[in-house]
Amino acid sequence: MDRRHFLGLTGAAAVAPFAQPVARALAQSAPGTITYGQSTSIVTLDPAQGAFSNYPGGYEAALCLFDRLLDFDADMKIVPGLAQSFQLASDLKSITLKLRPGVLFHDGTPLDAAAVKFNIERLMDKARNPTNRPLWDPVTAVETPDATTVIIRTGAPYAQLPNSLAHASGSIVSPAQIAKVGEKGFAQAPVGAGPFEVESFKPGTELTLKAFDRYWGGKPAAQKIVFKFIAEAATRISALRTGAVDVIDSVPVQLVQPLTQDPNVTVLRKPGLRPIGLVINLTREPLADVRVRQALNYAVPVETIAQRVFFGFAKAPDSPLAFDTVGHAAVGKSTFDQAKAKALLAEAGWKPGASGIVEKDGKPLKLDLYAPDGLFPGDIPVAEIVAASLKQIGVDAQISKIEKGAYWDQLRQDRAGLKWDLAMFGFNPSNASGLYHMESLFKANKDDAGRPDVWNVGRYRNPKVDAALAAANADADPAKQNAALAEAQKLVWDDAPYIWLQVNENVSAARKSVSGVEVWPIVFTVVRRAKA
Repeated sequence: MDRRHFLGLTGAAAVAPFAQPVARALAQSAPGTITYGQSTSIVTLDPAQGAFSNYPGGYEAALCLFDRLLDFDADMKIVPGLAQSFQLASDLKSITLKLRPGVLFHDGTPLDAAAVKFNIERLMDKARNPTNRPLWDPVTAVETPDATTVIIRTGAPYAQLPNSLAHASGSIVSPAQIAKVGEKGFAQAPVGAGPFEVESFKPGTELTLKAFDRYWGGKPAAQKIVFKFIAEAATRISALRTGAVDVIDSVPVQLVQPLTQDPNVTVLRKPGLRPIGLVINLTREPLADVRVRQALNYAVPVETIAQRVFFGFAKAPDSPLAFDTVGHAAVGKSTFDQAKAKALLAEAGWKPGASGIVEKDGKPLKLDLYAPDGLFPGDIPVAEIVAASLKQIGVDAQISKIEKGAYWDQLRQDRAGLKWDLAMFGFNPSNASGLYHMESLFKANKDDAGRPDVWNVGRYRNPKVDAALAAANADADPAKQNAALAEAQKLVWDDAPYIWLQVNENVSAARKSVSGVEVWPIVFTVVRRAKA
């Protein structure tokens, strides 16, 4: 295989000019105001009704507007939040939380145990909260022995319960505001207990938050935060350089170098927790053979993709989990060996055909490869490299570009509705749990004929993996939990239900006049503690 062939393929992805400074027309930020130019719009602000639709924009706003019982720091370590202390039971079937006294919602009503019970029961209700179900389905009951004590119970051992409570969907909202504006009205007129409250909201365009003077954690660092939707990366960068905005996210890696030379800008980067790959549809007969799946992995120059498409802002994976995910274990190596790939195909009965495409029983190995356009970093260029790589070993992969807004529905079909053989996908474990990640993607569905339970869209099934994940969830000893999780990772890696591709860094930028901006490994750019 000629490595230069792949370098040429990636060249077009490496060049993208800055847009003209069209953002000059945007107003400059007022003193004490942080303006964040987001790549995704904010359309709803209810933890239950739609869970802050449009990811990650709504979640980033929620981290300023709401507080949670527990929280994450910038390194995704769990820290106290509205609960000043907590104790997970030894059997992992309950957690007892002691609330901070005197906390108020933005409407002046008290955030007490009754308000927490209202919120948790609302999240438990599948009719009102259809999203993030793996986080809340284990919860079975909420008890309130007194005004500052909450006991949350689960039906089975659930080691990840603290992670659920720290997840943004666990944001605590004002029961009085829901009673006032209704379930549907709350998404546009939210009231929380975070450091900022809503001043104005134009869904899909702009959200302005102002500091909440009675915040339990003290006066916020900024007076106002403005979230402004700016879809195009070049326009966001121009707005940042001219001072029209103070912070931007999703900086394309090919545009990082000029920003590093701007004396007024700081580039912020953080290794991500979202491995990108091509999920393999195991219901297709050729792909049910593990040798074929392993051959597809050997065929792709993953290291070259990381270096040439992403300029070193990505790494080739060594596990189904990203490197910094809690519970990650190095269980394999991404190896580019097309001779090995061809040998595995031959072992599986696939022989070269007259057209150069391998055949078995007179049928060529042709695959439909679905890729979104603009949903994942470098999605189309990477898909093109993969298709060219597979062609080199005699596999004909035809790319279908899917509009990013429609992409998720293409993946989460029932078995009869699946139209793809390979589909680009990246799962972001936004509760910082590697166990949650593994369960969401690789725990067997209850019914492979129906829609997937979570994100096991390829219909992977291995009873040994399920047993290892169950063992990890039921063990309070972190060392034993991680050992079981490592076993699951190794089993999945060897089964190759994905073509493993890359783990990207998250890259944002801020003006040097702004401090306290955090880039979290779960894609979020957090301005809750930012200061102008």
